[in-house]
Amino acid sequence: MPKKIYDIKPPEEQRFQAREGKDTKNCSGGFFLKVGAIILAIFSIVYFFTFRVEVEIWPRTDAVELEKLFSVDISEEVLNSVLPATIFETDFFEEIRTFSATGTETAETKATGTVTIENRHWDNNQPLIEGTRFESPDGKIFRAKDGVVVPGRRYEGGNIIPGKVEVEVIADEPGREYNIEPTEFILPGLRGAPSYEGVRAVSEKSMIGGAIGERTVVSQEDIERGREEVLQALLRQGKNILMSQKGEDFLFDHDSQFNYEIEAEEVSARPGEEADSFTVKIRTRIDSLTFREEDLRTILKKSILTEVDPIDEQNLERELKVYKESLSFNYGLENVDWERGTAQLRVNFVGEVYSSLSDFRLKEIAMGKSRSELESFLNNQDFIRESRVRFKPFGIGGVPDNSERIKIKTNFN
Repeated sequence: MPKKIYDIKPPEEQRFQAREGKDTKNCSGGFFLKVGAIILAIFSIVYFFTFRVEVEIWPRTDAVELEKLFSVDISEEVLNSVLPATIFETDFFEEIRTFSATGTETAETKATGTVTIENRHWDNNQPLIEGTRFESPDGKIFRAKDGVVVPGRRYEGGNIIPGKVEVEVIADEPGREYNIEPTEFILPGLRGAPSYEGVRAVSEKSMIGGAIGERTVVSQEDIERGREEVLQALLRQGKNILMSQKGEDFLFDHDSQFNYEIEAEEVSARPGEEADSFTVKIRTRIDSLTFREEDLRTILKKSILTEVDPIDEQNLERELKVYKESLSFNYGLENVDWERGTAQLRVNFVGEVYSSLSDFRLKEIAMGKSRSELESFLNNQDFIRESRVRFKPFGIGGVPDNSERIKIKTNFN
């Protein structure tokens, strides 16, 4: 019969293994306890050193809109009730532009030209008065523009050499029909006199300029319009020059701040002159009476605050202020004295007023309160439009007694 073999360990070894198994379980539980303690310690340290309360305040604002007149003076250096000002000026520079003529008028012009008077009759010089008539073969009358002396005839080798003189003439009537080709003229005033056959006039060129109808002329309005456009272009250039040289501290927003001194001015046509176009050329220097934007904003804020009731500074409200981003304005200068550098500044402006918060007093009140208590307190303040309380990094606990752990921020958006 086969034998059964059993692996029987001594009792001492079995007890040893049992004790060993029991110690392993105890060691595993102790490990997790130690890890938990470490995590709790880290959590406590983080909480202790980083815990804070953030309070955000949106104050209630009231818009104040005003129109006021302020004095501006270049002799003032310190901002008080008068706004300190400065006059800047450019060097002389010029602008030239061409403009179309838009004027029209009915043209009734008389033809003009020159004739040569030939004297084969008088031996002595013969004067002819202004307006002496000259008649063409087709009966058109021209008159001498000026009086003239016709030289007497002379003789050379038995031949008569006529005395000659030129004179400008103008047609008796307007119209193109007087723009005649070169021809010979008689002097109808001599008709019936012995000299009638011996005195004649001849034109070597056509008569020109006679017309009836509309023509384009340069009007006074054209010149004024062109001059104004050139001046405005010079003012824009001058403004850009001054702004680039003087930086952004000063205001150059209104035309009333600018003046010009014209050194030379040329217009290529006179009013009523026939032309399709003309040019205007102006050489000038641009001056500007200006002031610092920050000074103007300061004086506007003071004016706004004088229009609202004072606050009780014993409460959370510290002082009344004008929200910087809300202040807007437009202005213009009046009664400018460029010699003295003075003016009146009319400003329309609006700004939102709010009560600034006393951080110190709010922290004193907040310390030790719960989140709900602090939120309720802030909601009951008339000068606060909205508020928000946050506990960081964890939203538990109360407001700490350490004021440095309380952060306060004022918002407007």
